[in-house]
Amino acid sequence: MAAATEGVDVDGLVRAAQAGDRQAFTKLVHVFSGPMYNLAYRMAGNADDAADLTQEIFVKLYRAIGQFRYRSKFSTWLCSLAANTCRSGMRKLGRRRDREWLGLDNGLDNESQFHEAVDPGDKPDRVIARRETQAMIEGAIAKLPEAFRSVIVLRDLQGLAYDEIAEALCCSMGTVKSRLARARIRVRDDLMVRRDEM
Repeated sequence: MAAATEGVDVDGLVRAAQAGDRQAFTKLVHVFSGPMYNLAYRMAGNADDAADLTQEIFVKLYRAIGQFRYRSKFSTWLCSLAANTCRSGMRKLGRRRDREWLGLDNGLDNESQFHEAVDPGDKPDRVIARRETQAMIEGAIAKLPEAFRSVIVLRDLQGLAYDEIAEALCCSMGTVKSRLARARIRVRDDLMVRRDEM
């Protein structure tokens, strides 16, 4: 999230958008579209639902931006709106969430995939091994119950602080830490089972 907003006057754009400046709102969408798509993809588990949910996040943002009161960082407030949109959206869609995520053969086009930087000096087998490990981790996260998945996505993948997650999910910091610990244990156990099966 920090990388997306580097060098951008987010508060200035928010104030302008709240005053009705459509260009400022369009710039906010541009700045946050990648992080919101990644969040939606990890919550929903597939590209089609993630694209629909990302669009819904920005529709809700357009309607609700006037309600932002600067009591927290805008990115935290937006993550709260996005997490709630994803949860309610997936319930509406009635989709199962235990789909395989980000496998090497996931059918996504190159622009919609989450990319990792590749060191030009890396050997191809190391790049493949890293991608396979990433796919296994994503698959383990996909199996988590929604409450655990939300916390691990916001903390380990979006980089939010514990207090920001608590605010975004409307729960206590103790609940966040407990769910995160349990989510990490489940992911670790799932990875150990997968490695034993290889």
